[in-house]
Amino acid sequence: DAKGNLYGTTGDCRSPGNVFELSQSGGGWMLQAIYQGPVCPNVTMDAGGNIYGATSSTVFELSANGNGGWNPIVLYTFPSYAKDGSNPTTGPVLDQAGNLYGQTSSGGSQNYGTVYKLSFATEGKKKGQWEEKILVSFRATSLAPVSGVVVDAAGTVYGTTPGGPSWGWGDVFAMSPVVGKRAYSQKILWGFNGSDGEWPLGSPVQDRAGMLYGTTWKGPGGWNTGA
Repeated sequence: DAKGNLYGTTGDCRSPGNVFELSQSGGGWMLQAIYQGPVCPNVTMDAGGNIYGATSSTVFELSANGNGGWNPIVLYTFPSYAKDGSNPTTGPVLDQAGNLYGQTSSGGSQNYGTVYKLSFATEGKKKGQWEEKILVSFRATSLAPVSGVVVDAAGTVYGTTPGGPSWGWGDVFAMSPVVGKRAYSQKILWGFNGSDGEWPLGSPVQDRAGMLYGTTWKGPGGWNTGA
């Protein structure tokens, strides 16, 4: 954050864990758990210092209460009915407009996971609430995603799947907003074929030039050394 404090998570989406803060103190670092529960890996922070994360069924916000503590607020609960996303894989990310994006490992039209977008409604019947939009429902050929996503300044969403329609060893995809519509167009940027790595399981990152970086669980030729 602006003060140089670090934030992260322990545990996974279903096991006991916490959101922690590391702050510098006396030449070292002091650890404090600021939220406890089954938190998914990774959190993100907005310009106001609010923290956003996910559990196996919710997306939440942590806001500082001014007394050294944090107030948790559930922004969205994933329903259990068919076609909606369920079981987030990591914490969400923010775009410049304050929308939240993430992936789920199940749910969607074929129950193989989704990419979702949460937006704060300022008008209509859901004014004052967070609304979900499913950007894509993955098919069986893609396998269930286990990573998070990244969003650039233009609103394009990038992510990975451990399988995929290209070669079956994982894909890197981009989803771009269609001008004048609420829809997104999906494009496969790269399909791993085994000789260049297999099964991208981590979230990609993007530099200022727009280049994407990531890792695979298996390296070239299928060796369990990664790439």
